[in-house]
Amino acid sequence: MDKIIRIPVDTGKIVISEDIKSILKNLFSGCRVSFLLGAGFSANLLGTLSNNEVIFEALQKYQTKNEDEQKRATILSAFLYWSFFSRCIEPIYAKVSTYDPSFTPYKEFGDIVYRIFAERGNPALDRQFNIFTTNYDPIIELIFDHSTCICNDGFEGRIEPRFSTDNYSKTYYRQAIFSNRKAEIPSVNLLKLHGSVTWSTDIINGGIVYQQYQSQIYNFIKEYSALFDAAMVSRIDAHFTANQPDEANKQIQSLFASTIFDALLTKAGDYGKFVQSYKSSFLIVNPTKEKFSDTLLNKNYYELLRIFSNELEKENSLLVVDGFSFRDEHILDLVKRSMVNPSLKILIFTYHGTSIKDFQKLIGEVKNNNITYITLDGEKLSLNYFNQILSHIHS
Repeated sequence: MDKIIRIPVDTGKIVISEDIKSILKNLFSGCRVSFLLGAGFSANLLGTLSNNEVIFEALQKYQTKNEDEQKRATILSAFLYWSFFSRCIEPIYAKVSTYDPSFTPYKEFGDIVYRIFAERGNPALDRQFNIFTTNYDPIIELIFDHSTCICNDGFEGRIEPRFSTDNYSKTYYRQAIFSNRKAEIPSVNLLKLHGSVTWSTDIINGGIVYQQYQSQIYNFIKEYSALFDAAMVSRIDAHFTANQPDEANKQIQSLFASTIFDALLTKAGDYGKFVQSYKSSFLIVNPTKEKFSDTLLNKNYYELLRIFSNELEKENSLLVVDGFSFRDEHILDLVKRSMVNPSLKILIFTYHGTSIKDFQKLIGEVKNNNITYITLDGEKLSLNYFNQILSHIHS
């Protein structure tokens, strides 16, 4: 039976009992801790994926039809990618800044988790934790740039940083100046399961190298924004309300039967070039069923999933979930399989209480009582509230 903890809120402050505080403290002090953070964690600054994956799935078959439908499918794909780019990637350039007031709760999150692990007194456990995320934005890297906690994002090298999963799980110590005494510094392994805007393909030597995401996004906007009329993007977004491929197929047929793309058919080649440029410019998992057009991304995705699975299988592991819907079938399958580990504990922080049933439907039967849901009583879970709950663990 799943456990559900409902935390009251009084005038913007959570009211947490001593019993719940004790449960959380014991979990964080006695377990190997990993966070799983999804789009909801970045929602203060960035847009969400919407229903793009369903539409792309339905659009696949139009790539093999007659020339006219192929052109329309290419143009529609380009508009869908641009819409996704505009909502979820372009704001990274404009809004993800440590100087933006909206970033303050993220800095607070970094400070809180640092204190949790700096104060860890269990000698059997180190002061290292993991953050697994499907987000491709640089928010978490920026968080720990402004924290005493060391962040290992898998890159090594200063002039030409290169990514490798072999770079994870390093432990860091500080030695006192006038003695040989060493103290472990809290550190986090950041594993970005869906890639990152900071990742780029090394076309000469192979592998993943670090890229300056701000200039890459800016140059991309400058080169391609003229192809996309904002009113048409909004019209297409409003047209697609489908949550199932059959519904999406009907909506695609309706759009193709209209005249919306007629004036653009002569530019189908330009839209095709845009799609290819988009996929090569940002080494991320796109919101399509055919997620891996890049074998390099595919390889790293499964290496990172293997690390994720191994962490869940370790004795006394704790997985803290925030802002993640479990719609990624690979991650969901690994979590479900890991629950045979009787010592695994999973804390799922829900955005609102009604979403607990959605999680239970996706995850299914839980034999070892691994899962505890934490929800606010009558309030939606913001990052501020999430921070308040975590702050009680070290207080």
